[in-house]
Amino acid sequence: MKLSHVILFFILSCFYCQSQIVVSETGLWSQYIYKKAFNEKWAIAGDFQYRTYEVGNDFQQFIARAAISYQPENTAIDFQAGYGYFTGQPFGISDTSTTEHRLHQDLWFSSKVSNRFELKHRLRIEERFIENQDFRSRLRYTLFLNVPLNNKTIVDNTFYVALWNEIFINGQTDTGTGTVEYFDRNWAFAGLGYKLNSALKFQAGYMREVTPGISKGQVVLTVFHSL
Repeated sequence: MKLSHVILFFILSCFYCQSQIVVSETGLWSQYIYKKAFNEKWAIAGDFQYRTYEVGNDFQQFIARAAISYQPENTAIDFQAGYGYFTGQPFGISDTSTTEHRLHQDLWFSSKVSNRFELKHRLRIEERFIENQDFRSRLRYTLFLNVPLNNKTIVDNTFYVALWNEIFINGQTDTGTGTVEYFDRNWAFAGLGYKLNSALKFQAGYMREVTPGISKGQVVLTVFHSL
């Protein structure tokens, strides 16, 4: 994949965001992402997330997710399959909660555009079992681009620019209580990361979330932990 194609992908995402109704509140998403390798092929990977509709206020969602990871020998491909538990509330003063159980299958792979650019892809398929709704599936594609600042590559004690964009496509439009569009949402993120060592990375930035009806900003704080 050429670097110009990557840049164009991010620019088009930003233009699409500008066409939505803008929600003034900025949310806060706190993420802990972990991976524990047992050998060169097998690992456990997952995350815990706590989200609010406003910074420090109005609970949105809690997520707990885990998966088995398998990476074939001498490849940059990583297959994952796992389960996630989700509980959340609607925007505003309502305390009504909704629970979701979700299965997912991931395909991770890397592309090389330059020695200074770290480019990764994730293709995810989800099977969603949402409380009081019909079964639905969803396809997600994420493009990640990291650019080191104080070193040629992202090694220990490296600051880096982090960019990613993720698009969500629904497999079905009937929820059992209404309908949704095939286009579900798009997330476009830009931030700054720091790799402390082989076990820990930290990342902070701003993400624009776009659905068919709204555009909303989120501050995203992430800890990456290799156990």
